[in-house]
Order: sequence, then structure tokens, then C-alpha cells
Amino acid sequence: MDEVDVAESLKTLSARIDELSDALLGKQGSISKAFIEGKTRAEESIKEKPFTCLSGAFIGGLILGYLVSRKS
Repeated sequence: MDEVDVAESLKTLSARIDELSDALLGKQGSISKAFIEGKTRAEESIKEKPFTCLSGAFIGGLILGYLVSRKS
């Protein structure tokens, strides 16, 4: 490989890295937006029916505790 080939390879690699970073930053924005919307919906449902959510969390905790404490 001569210097010209190395320079072209570096330019190509740099362009691909820029494309990937732009795509990643764009997706993070949509992911964080979706997370905030989900959090808002969860908070609203908890405010509407707090005892239902509390009992669901309690039962889920019991099941998870049982599964974790079991010996194989």
C-alpha cells in the first residue's frame, strides 16, 4: 500500500464513522423521547389507579423473590 491508498482508506473510514455517529445521535433523541412519553403514561396510570399498581408490584415482587430464592 502506498500513501495514496492509505489516505483514501482513512477518508472512507472517517466518512463511515461520521455517518454512524450521526445515525446514533438521531436514534438517541427518538429513544429518549419515547422513554419520556412512556414515563408520563406510567405516572398517569399510577395516579388513576394507585392500589392496582401497588398490588401488581407487590405480587410481582413475591413471584420474583420466590424464583430467585429457589435452589436448582
